[in-house]
Amino acid sequence: MLSKKLTCAFSLLTCLSLLANTGQSGERVGDFALIDHTGAFQHMSWYNDQNAIVIVAHTPSDNETKTLSKLQKLKNEFSKQNVTFFLINPGLETDRSRVTADLERRKIDFDVLMDDAQLVSEMLGLTRIGEAVVYDPTSFEITYRGSVDSLESSVERLLDGGAGDFVTTAILGETITYDAVDAHKNLSYTTDIAPIIADNCATCHRDGGIAPFAMDSNLAVRGWSPMIREVVLTKRMPPGQIDNKVGHKIKNEMNLSDSEMQKLVHWINNGSQVDSEIDPLANLTWPETKWSLAGQIGEPDLIVKVPPQAIPATGVLDYRDIPLDLGLTEDRWVRASEVAPDKKEVLHHIITTVVPPEGRPDPQQMLMGLIDSLPEEKGNAVRAEIFAAVAGGNQGAIGNIIGKLLKENPSIGIGQILGGSNDLPQFAGYAPGNAVSLAPEGAGGLLRAGSSLSLQMHYTTSGKEVSDETEIGIYFYPEGYVPKERMAGGVGNDFDISIPAFAKDHQMEVITPITEDTDLYSLMPHMHFRGKRMKFMLEYPDGRDELLLSVPDYDFNWQLVHELEEPLRVPAGSQIRAIGSFDNSAQNVANPDPSIDISWGEQSFEEMFMGFYSWKNLDQSGGDD
Repeated sequence: MLSKKLTCAFSLLTCLSLLANTGQSGERVGDFALIDHTGAFQHMSWYNDQNAIVIVAHTPSDNETKTLSKLQKLKNEFSKQNVTFFLINPGLETDRSRVTADLERRKIDFDVLMDDAQLVSEMLGLTRIGEAVVYDPTSFEITYRGSVDSLESSVERLLDGGAGDFVTTAILGETITYDAVDAHKNLSYTTDIAPIIADNCATCHRDGGIAPFAMDSNLAVRGWSPMIREVVLTKRMPPGQIDNKVGHKIKNEMNLSDSEMQKLVHWINNGSQVDSEIDPLANLTWPETKWSLAGQIGEPDLIVKVPPQAIPATGVLDYRDIPLDLGLTEDRWVRASEVAPDKKEVLHHIITTVVPPEGRPDPQQMLMGLIDSLPEEKGNAVRAEIFAAVAGGNQGAIGNIIGKLLKENPSIGIGQILGGSNDLPQFAGYAPGNAVSLAPEGAGGLLRAGSSLSLQMHYTTSGKEVSDETEIGIYFYPEGYVPKERMAGGVGNDFDISIPAFAKDHQMEVITPITEDTDLYSLMPHMHFRGKRMKFMLEYPDGRDELLLSVPDYDFNWQLVHELEEPLRVPAGSQIRAIGSFDNSAQNVANPDPSIDISWGEQSFEEMFMGFYSWKNLDQSGGDD
C-alpha cells in the first residue's frame, strides 16, 4: 500500500493536472427533470434564463458541514447573478422527510433533487458525495466537475464568458455506488425491454393510436431510442405523471417505476442491442372496437352520434353548445358512459350535462335563491354588485362575484348554483386521457324517459379543415334492476383569477367542503396553458392535514381523472384544498403570451382553476349532494 504522504502527494498532483485540463468543449449530458424534496418539479430547461446551475451530491449521512457552509455562502453570492443551486440525493435516501429534517438541522436553504433511480447522477458523472458540477441550462453541458473548494473560480469563469471550457478537479468523499449499471450490462430486449414498452407505451404508440408514431417492433424502438431516453429523463413520458412517492396510491397512474426507467436508459446507453429474432411488440394485438370499456363491460347498449361538426382550418373557435336527443322512451339506470372522439387533433374537450325531461334548472334563479338565503346585509351587498356589473355591461364580472360568494361561504357548492338531482348519472366528458365514466358495481344514475344531453364542445383548429363525428356510448343496467347507491361529487372553482404578466409561480387555492360522510373515489385538476402544478390536501374536522395527490408537472394536454386505488372515507366537516400555481413566464413553452395579465375565461389562452371530485355519500337515503 502507498504511504499516506505518497497518497496525499498523488492526490495533489492529480488535482493540479486536472485543474490544468482547460480549453476543452463542455461535456454535453442533456436535459433532465427531477422532483425535489418539497415535491416541486425541477426541469433544467425551464432555467434557461439562468447563467448556470450548480448541483452538488449530498445525503443526510454526510457529516461535512464545512463544505455545505461554503456552498451556502456561494449560493448567497451568485444567486444575484442568475446562478441556481441544487443539492442532489443520488438514490441513497428516498425518505423526503429525512432530507427535510437534515436541511433544517443544518440550517441551510437548498432544494434537493431526489434522484431515486440514480440516472441523473450517473449522467452527470457524479462519483462521490460532495462532488459538484456546473451545468449550462441552455446547452445542457457540464463545464466543471469537482470539489466545492474550486467551484467559485469555475462559476466566475463561466460568468466571464468561458462557457466552452471544461474543468475537472479531484474530490474526496463517500463513493456513490451505481449497482444497476453493472446489473444492466446485458439486458435482453425480449424479456427486459419489450414488456416495458408493451405495458406503458404501445397502447398509444401503435397504428391508429393517438401518439404520433408506432412502437410496434424492435426496429422502431431502436430508431426512436434517443428520444425515448430523453423523454424518460425529462419525465415527459409517460404523460400525466403524478408524484407517486407521496399521497394515496392511484389506480390509473402512468408512471414508470425506478427499475423500468433504469432498464430503458441503460439498454439505450449500451447500444439498444436486440438479442433474439423473437419480437414481442410485433405480435401485440389490439381490440378492433373504439370503446375502451368493451373489454371490461362489453359494447355500449346505446350509441348516440353527435351531428357532424365542421371545423375550419384556422381561427379561434367559440364553445359550441349542442343538444343531443337520446330517444329514450322509458326510464333506464346508467352504469357507465364513454366518449369516442373522431378527430382528436381538433377536439379539445367536451363537458356533458344531463338535461331531465322538464329541462334544466335556471342557474340565475338558483343563484338568486342562494343569495336570498344569506343574511340580509350580505345578500343586499351581493345583489348590488351583480346589478352594477349588469348595468355597466360588464357581464364577465359576474363570474368573479360568484367566485367571491363561494369563497366567503364555503358551505355553498357550485353544484348548488348549477342545480341537479341526486339520481342523475355522472356522465363522461372528454379531454385527452379522460373519456370514461364508470360507476362502481351497484351504483348508478337514472336517465328518465325524454332526457337529453347537452354537450359543451370546444374545438381548436389544426391548419386543416375537417368534419368531426364524435360518438357517445351509454351502458345500462339490465331492465328492472335498480342500483342501490348513487354517486355524487363536487367542484372547487375559483373565478377570481388575476395572474400578473411574467409571473413564474402565481399560487392559488380553492376549498371544497364535504358536508356529508363520504367515500372519495377520484380527483382531477383543471387549469389551462399556464397551469404549473396542483396538489390536493384533505383537512379533517380536527385540523389534521393529509396529502391526497400531487401533480407536480401539470400538462393541459392531458386532463386526467386520478382514481384512488381504494376509496377514502372522508368525514363530514372535512374540506379538500386544491393548491396550485400558474407559470405565466417565457420559460413556460406552452404560454401563448407571457407579457399580458391573465384572468378567468373559457378559452384555452385564458385561465381556470378547478378541482373535480367524485365521491359516494354514505347516507344513501337522499338529500343534497
